[in-house]
Amino acid sequence: MFFLLFLGEGIVRIYFPDLKEELRYKQIHCLQQFSEIRLCPEVNETFTRKDGKPWDIQTNHLGERTVSMENPENSTTKIWLIGDSMAMGYGLPTNKSIAYLLKNKFNIQTRVLAVDAIGTNGILSLYLDIYNRVNLEGKPTHIYWIWNPSDFIDDEREKKGFRKLIYPIHFYLSRFSVLYNYAIRSPKANVYEGSPILYPKSHTTYTNLKNFFAKTFDHKEHIRILFSWGMAPNGTPDTRDPNYEHSKVFFTSEKIKTIDLRRETEIQFAQKKQIYIPEDGHPDEDLAELFASAIAKDYKNSQ
Repeated sequence: MFFLLFLGEGIVRIYFPDLKEELRYKQIHCLQQFSEIRLCPEVNETFTRKDGKPWDIQTNHLGERTVSMENPENSTTKIWLIGDSMAMGYGLPTNKSIAYLLKNKFNIQTRVLAVDAIGTNGILSLYLDIYNRVNLEGKPTHIYWIWNPSDFIDDEREKKGFRKLIYPIHFYLSRFSVLYNYAIRSPKANVYEGSPILYPKSHTTYTNLKNFFAKTFDHKEHIRILFSWGMAPNGTPDTRDPNYEHSKVFFTSEKIKTIDLRRETEIQFAQKKQIYIPEDGHPDEDLAELFASAIAKDYKNSQ
């Protein structure tokens, strides 16, 4: 039995080399409290995107993606960027990431609290973990959350009950076995199959968002939600997805400021800018710059 598993592992590694890259990427993620995914500390790795372009990622000793290796616990950075892979800058080299652009183009230091593939509750857990750790001088005055309807799917996959109990087994197998990754091929992030559907107000994401804002009530006024169009399967802005408009109405009802970049995204796409990473859907360098510019403008206007 073990011989067959080793044989299968070897065959898959030979015939599916892309899975080795996927495995190597998963190995920069660590497990906290048996179910919380975080970036591992002291990461300095380079990966290859689906379009063949390299990208790198560095983290500090807290597992936060950084553009410099300064100690965040001694920082008085007032802008925090929170969220999932979009805020983290999946697929973007450091010098094209939102935080890098804010620091080097707009002279605004930014702390990145974001991990790919986590849902609303995971973002809340990560945010509160750091927020409750810092002293008053380290608290943010501006919190920017790059939001995307992919959270509807991520929240549905949230680990509960028996799945939560066995999750550590899955985590470590997917971290070290190419054969296991081949057997459970992960779905594409930020890309759906078929037509978009409108998620109801009763969806767990809206419930989780209300919980998020309830638990951050004392600093809720500092939060801004940014969003543009996600990528449709054909590579164009997904202007058919009704969830952007419905979620914007929801955020407004919760008295959360929104920064809507959908129109600007359409204009940039028409100008053939690098909006989405090909065959992936995450923001590419021009959309990242659009986010950075919007954050810088909002921050400076509120000073």
